[in-house]
Amino acid sequence: MSALAVAHPNSTYSRPVLLRPVPDPPPEAGADEPVTVTISIAGGAGGRERVLAALRELVHAASAVEVDEPVAVPAAGLRLDPLARTAFRGGRPLELSRLEYDLLLFLARHPRQVFSRAQLLTHVWGHRHTTNRTVDVHVSRLRTKLDDPELITTVYGLGYRLADDAGITVVDHG
Repeated sequence: MSALAVAHPNSTYSRPVLLRPVPDPPPEAGADEPVTVTISIAGGAGGRERVLAALRELVHAASAVEVDEPVAVPAAGLRLDPLARTAFRGGRPLELSRLEYDLLLFLARHPRQVFSRAQLLTHVWGHRHTTNRTVDVHVSRLRTKLDDPELITTVYGLGYRLADDAGITVVDHG
């Protein structure tokens, strides 16, 4: 296997960093699990693009794995990952409680459907042993945290639904 040398143009380190392909782990070591790498680059988009291009070349040279293309999400859009239980808006993580996340995920998985408070208590909370006001409070908190009161629409006399133009992407690991 060949190696790839990468250097940041603004680096004070005089020699480039040598990146060598790592052999695939044995199947029993979790080779099918995705690997996430976070790179933070100071100095603008040009440096970032050079490093990303170098990493793509490294993966291609090593022929180690297929690289998934990043999911395109509108800047103001929401991205939910049910396995990681993460929520991002415009690339920034959202701090949601367990029930706020579950409520948003449930509505995102059932677009254009209206749910009564009792239905939401059953499907999201898993019981009906609380008041309908609980749903109202969680919807209100979620609207505040999402900074978008229009995202979850109140259907007067019926319940709640996700707005038609919600712009939510739910990652399908399936």
